[in-house]
Amino acid sequence: MSERTFSTATAVAVAEAVRPWLGQSGDQPPPAAAIVAALRAAEAEHGGPVRDLWGHAAGNAEHAAAAVDPARAGWLWATSLDYAARAVQAAPTRAVPPSGGTADTALCPASH
Repeated sequence: MSERTFSTATAVAVAEAVRPWLGQSGDQPPPAAAIVAALRAAEAEHGGPVRDLWGHAAGNAEHAAAAVDPARAGWLWATSLDYAARAVQAAPTRAVPPSGGTADTALCPASH
């Protein structure tokens, strides 16, 4: 599947859910491979049930990126987004760095 065949809105929503791990900003969605990598990075940073949710999000994103049928890809991206949203809701609350920032700058706003 090419990056053109999945929903831009879904890709942007997934990117927003994983923005702390993505390391890029802007209104254009990142390539599918970057979304999958960000989801895998989020999975690696968590444990337990939250890790499982990120893993399901990443797995569905991988399958969506490889899907030939646009309808199937759309469902897989939507499922990935659902898992990512659930992972964000289930994760312990922590400061989210601003775009281009780090966790340290998010915790210490006076330092920048």
